[in-house]
Amino acid sequence: MRTPAETAPNRPAAATGDGFPFRVAVVGAGPSGCYTAQALRKGQPDVEIVLLDSLPTPFGLVRYGIAPDHQGAKAVSRQFERVFAQPGVEFLGNVSVGNDIGFASLLENFHAVVLATGLGADRQLAVDQDPDARVVGAGDLIRLLNSDPDALLRHRPGGLESLGTEVVVLGTGNVAVDVARLLSKSDLDLIASDVDDDALRAVAPSPVRTIHILGRCPSQLAKWDASMVRELAQVVGVQVNVDGTPLPGEPTNSPRTTVNVRFEQVPASIRRHGGRIRVTTHRAGDSGQVGHVDADTVITALGFESPAAHLARSGGLDAPNVFRVGGPATGRLGNLAENRKLAADTAKDVLAFLRGQVQPRRAGLAGLRDRLPASAVDFDAWRRIDDAELRRARPDRCRTKFTTRDELLAAAAGSAAPPSTPLATTGPSTTQEK
Repeated sequence: MRTPAETAPNRPAAATGDGFPFRVAVVGAGPSGCYTAQALRKGQPDVEIVLLDSLPTPFGLVRYGIAPDHQGAKAVSRQFERVFAQPGVEFLGNVSVGNDIGFASLLENFHAVVLATGLGADRQLAVDQDPDARVVGAGDLIRLLNSDPDALLRHRPGGLESLGTEVVVLGTGNVAVDVARLLSKSDLDLIASDVDDDALRAVAPSPVRTIHILGRCPSQLAKWDASMVRELAQVVGVQVNVDGTPLPGEPTNSPRTTVNVRFEQVPASIRRHGGRIRVTTHRAGDSGQVGHVDADTVITALGFESPAAHLARSGGLDAPNVFRVGGPATGRLGNLAENRKLAADTAKDVLAFLRGQVQPRRAGLAGLRDRLPASAVDFDAWRRIDDAELRRARPDRCRTKFTTRDELLAAAAGSAAPPSTPLATTGPSTTQEK
């Protein structure tokens, strides 16, 4: 019986001679990278695929970007686990391309390279603002509540400060709704989640009392899914008002949290005012109609910046055998359905390129072995992390994640994880009300 590689249309003979006619490296093991690997294997079952990630854990946005109370969406990782279980598909975590391994090494050892690095830091708001005004990125906040070790490390030296009782969220996408929902939920609402309880109690010792969501667009152009807003309105104890009109939800005479959504509000400045923060806005299309909202913290949910600079500086990114998917291709994160569609299209492009010409011999993973850091994490090591996190789950939580790279690497090695470094907090540290 002939293999799929032998029967593929217009496909030159295999050049590697060891069962893998093509070898593809995917930089980034988040949903875009995993969906790409899945689609590549569907189109060419005998392609070797190596997914590299700077974090010790796979799944990227699924693990650290999807809100911790949306476990249904996070369950897509089970699909990805089946891809990694296939022979010839490898995960290499705790490996930074551009630092630990040069990009040139990937081009030297693989027939094609797919950039699936997602996007970096939260996009900054380009308005006049006091440098010491409390402005927090929504993406960074979600990563904190998901136990992202790098996000926690950035905040650990000075500790996490309470966001206060009243916050402003700038932006009307799904991430803005995620933030509002997580900051307004009680402990009972978070049962079966994998929220980082220590981080949540630091930034929101109790559910935030008032959340103002400001969008510069008209209501019909909001980028969030309507179902997300309905879900927020259905949280017990939460009242959502859109331009002054209450949304139907759980009835309550004294809401725990009030969410006020206002559209066509263009931020003009963020200034310190009377010990708090004042966001000055003007009506879209009318710079003379000025208003303001006072709060304790401003949270920006405006999208994300381009990928890490160290990879952007690498040579060879514009080579014909380098492809982009997800954030590096579109400039936005997108949802899982969008990522899957884009990954399928990218996989078709990769395979069409590889089948269009005779490919030289490439070593693939074997060519990287002596260049990998000793602390690289393979998929078996990730399973040890996964098992350990499930075993240490706190009551009412589906898992309790390790919060530092040292803990993750210790679990990957199968040894007892070192004690967690306490996360310093400022302000009250009482548990959220029931």
